[in-house]
Amino acid sequence: MSKIALMCDSSADITEQEAKELDIHVLRMPIVIEDKEYIEGVNIDDSMIIEALNNNESVKTSQPLLGDMVKMWHDLLETYDEVFYLPLTYALSGTCNIALQAAKNFDGKVTVVNSEFVCYPVIKMLLTAREMFKKGYTTAQVKEKIETEGNMLAALIPENLTTLKNGGRISPAAASLAGLLKIQPILCVDHGAIDVVAKVRTLKKAYIQGIEYVTKGVNPTDYDWMIIDADNRKMSDELKIMLEETVHQPVEQHEFKAIIMSHTGQGTIGFGRIKKIKY
Repeated sequence: MSKIALMCDSSADITEQEAKELDIHVLRMPIVIEDKEYIEGVNIDDSMIIEALNNNESVKTSQPLLGDMVKMWHDLLETYDEVFYLPLTYALSGTCNIALQAAKNFDGKVTVVNSEFVCYPVIKMLLTAREMFKKGYTTAQVKEKIETEGNMLAALIPENLTTLKNGGRISPAAASLAGLLKIQPILCVDHGAIDVVAKVRTLKKAYIQGIEYVTKGVNPTDYDWMIIDADNRKMSDELKIMLEETVHQPVEQHEFKAIIMSHTGQGTIGFGRIKKIKY
């Protein structure tokens, strides 16, 4: 059986220690704070991101350098027969398309998945891929399974709109108006893209509607469930119980790390479901 390296980028919200324990290789992404560039997990950590966000500093992310990506592939292929890379969804980053093109130069030894996944669901899919490899599936077969059957839906509830405004994802005028009217948006991540699905008056209502949004119209046993928070564990603990009472299924609990938190802001809560792939 081929020895296959599992690989993602740091938008998957996985620490170096977790990656080591799971034997997953992570391409760390750049973060820019007030025009100074850092590498997530190398010379900047979550506490520094939180401090910058609290100070209303500009926090942005950028794609991994192509040279770093290709070097990682070369390094991994010295030990492994193949590389299976699941990057951030194509709808939120150009990394996927760049990787798909670059992989053509590796004679089929690097497989890049054009997926709809972001945050910890990327890790869930990689772990599913590993189990499929153990059963004899090829990288091409697993890639096709994930691309055709893999599905993720999430509801994101930011605690405030400051980070979205500072990052240019909503206009200052829209953020100001939302604040004046006490409007709380509910964002969805569907087919890899982010959109607004509802606007309510309070965070409490937003949390309730977020759970309703991800659980509506599905058989809960067909999905894996999770809640993810950005430095908001106390609220996450309460909402985890609510989600479990709704779906009557186990709910995994994870944290938004630096890359995603720099987009959504501190305090954000995410409810998510991942379709179980049958194999």
